[in-house]
Amino acid sequence: LKLSGKYQRHAWGYKGSCLLLLLVMSNLLLCQGNPCPSCSPDEFDTFLQNVTDLFIDASWLSHDFHNHSTIMFKEFVNEKYAQGNLYHINATDSCHTNSFHSPEERDKAHQLNNEDLSKWTLMLLYSWNSPLCHLVTELKSMKELSEAFLSSAIEIENMSEKLQAFIGSQFRKITVPVLQTMHEVPSTWSGLPSLKSSDEDRCHSELYNLFHCLHRDSRKVDMYIKILACRALKTC
Repeated sequence: LKLSGKYQRHAWGYKGSCLLLLLVMSNLLLCQGNPCPSCSPDEFDTFLQNVTDLFIDASWLSHDFHNHSTIMFKEFVNEKYAQGNLYHINATDSCHTNSFHSPEERDKAHQLNNEDLSKWTLMLLYSWNSPLCHLVTELKSMKELSEAFLSSAIEIENMSEKLQAFIGSQFRKITVPVLQTMHEVPSTWSGLPSLKSSDEDRCHSELYNLFHCLHRDSRKVDMYIKILACRALKTC
């Protein structure tokens, strides 16, 4: 399988440790207020700049997260083993996140408050932890897939973790409710047996389904984070 060189592109500035982001967010939370009682005028200006930079960076990261997912899906569809095969028949109705009923249209997402938007974002990201982990593991053993394809999957997994760190740090109070909701709503991915199957058609069908659903959910995540960012930056 020969894939496009587009997978060689790296997300700008996201190779650094996530610890740096968490450190900045900790300082941000400590200085929250109107105005910050413990910050001098110069420090408060820096605080506002940090807010701006963080949300701009998060928006670009979510954009890159969706872009990588889109490329993977399109590249898979265009490859010879997907052409002519009807892997797409059950894809729309078989995403493991369907039970969330998260808004897909921008106008509906804009009607949600920041707490609900951040909850949907975390729920979608958390729900992809297991599938992405298994996808990366299984791709390592699939000789017909290129190293670039595996590298892109690893990059997507890393981006998801960084987005979770950002949302979890910015909206700390929602983490427990999100986990409780996920426990109550059945959304467990069940495609691992198919992904590990020696039946090529079954395996490829599951890959198609994964990429299709990831493409859809990454678009939602990107949309929600950009709405949060435009509200924080007052550009909506």
